[in-house]
Amino acid sequence: MLALLAASPSFAAESQAFLPARKAAAVLADGRPWSVNAPDGKTLKFTLKKNGTGSVSGPMPFRLTVSWTVMGETVCITGRMGTKCLRFSEIPGGVQGWDGDRPDLKFSR
Repeated sequence: MLALLAASPSFAAESQAFLPARKAAAVLADGRPWSVNAPDGKTLKFTLKKNGTGSVSGPMPFRLTVSWTVMGETVCITGRMGTKCLRFSEIPGGVQGWDGDRPDLKFSR
């Protein structure tokens, strides 16, 4: 029974130690590119800068400009496709983004 609970997304999110949003932002916004795995299987390249700007590239043949900000307990990334606000937990080699109780963007190097 415990194995079933541990495998559920909501239990997984509850057992995560989330980084304070400002610390997550400092980790992410170092100006170096991150390899990002999206939940739909796409791989993207994100570069976030300390000044609240950045870029994303990936399956599309061009680079998009994004901005980011800390809002409450989340880091919100805004681009042409809308805004995504995530909490983050540390993982080996990077950070895992969480949208509520679901794992979302995974940033790694």
